[in-house]
Amino acid sequence: MNEADFIQEIMKQANLSEDQGGQVNDIFQSTFLAGNKNKDTIVNLIAEKLGVDAAQAEQIYDIAIGLLASGVLSKIKGLFKK
Repeated sequence: MNEADFIQEIMKQANLSEDQGGQVNDIFQSTFLAGNKNKDTIVNLIAEKLGVDAAQAEQIYDIAIGLLASGVLSKIKGLFKK
């Protein structure tokens, strides 16, 4: 799953605007991929940047993690289809 696909899916599944989807993507790129896998930190950043409550931020986090996991799983499965 590329960046554009991730943003489109998080927008659709979490009912976010394009700007909010981009912000979630930025948060995961700068925090999650940099090695800081602290869920609370990411949830707090989502709540702060998107102006949502903690429950909604955690829901967005869970959706994003699911999207990232499915994208990685698809890539792994693709390697073994040869």
